Amino acid sequence: MYSLSDKKLFTLSELQDVLYDMLKAFAEFCDENDLRYYLYGGTLLGAVRHQGFIPWDDDVDVAMPRPDYERFIELTKNSPWEYYAVCQYTQPFIKMVDTRTVMEERQLRDELGMQSAFIDIFPIDGLPESGEERQKHFRKLAILKQCLYFSIFDIKKIKSSNFLKRIAHTMIYIAFSKIDYKKIRDAIAEEAKRYPYETSEYVSVGIWGKAERDLNKKEDLEKRIRLKFRDSYLWCQGNYDESLRLKYGDYMQLPPEDKRQPFHGIYYWKKENDKG
Repeated sequence: MYSLSDKKLFTLSELQDVLYDMLKAFAEFCDENDLRYYLYGGTLLGAVRHQGFIPWDDDVDVAMPRPDYERFIELTKNSPWEYYAVCQYTQPFIKMVDTRTVMEERQLRDELGMQSAFIDIFPIDGLPESGEERQKHFRKLAILKQCLYFSIFDIKKIKSSNFLKRIAHTMIYIAFSKIDYKKIRDAIAEEAKRYPYETSEYVSVGIWGKAERDLNKKEDLEKRIRLKFRDSYLWCQGNYDESLRLKYGDYMQLPPEDKRQPFHGIYYWKKENDKG
């Protein structure tokens, strides 16, 4: 077990430097191996609005078409990097991690242990042709994702002044404590892969978040462009404006100052000469 008392807590600026180095290594590897990727979520928003990280952001998100995603996994089974590795923790997508770091997710169940500073890598999957079938697909995924949330996060740690909510959180925690989260995680992945990317007109990152807010016409998504991110130019979807508006609304408008906080509530420490 790691002792957190002797670990160095990263500042947000230092953490972003660690993540940026990892993002550059990821992008270079993808370009060398003809793998398509796109900056995604808050990382795409950061590229468009800030030409880098959102100043208070504490993670990196990228997305890859499912065929490229699966090939990336195969190519990195034996890591081509000295300090980076590709792995899967509790969610139905992979992470690229910096093995020199250790981090603790404050809301994760204690028994799930610690992880490392990471990039989230999401697969982009196909969708049904009909809008009605897409909504059914999204609803099924949403139910599975909610079950996974309850099985991996300790919602008793979510502070609430409402007594009834605290009781409900405790009951949900107990109810899901004996469920194997891996079965739910794998069920999400299987449902998301039901519609092949290659033959679908519409696509989405269905395995995480609100899939209906990530709906893209594949031909628009695949018109890739490079956008400035710090001192690099990285691949983004051609229809980034339309996509960001669907996800965030008026995305160029900064949130109120009290909302400009790291989202994930994660603490990071550096492993210094720790084999742990």
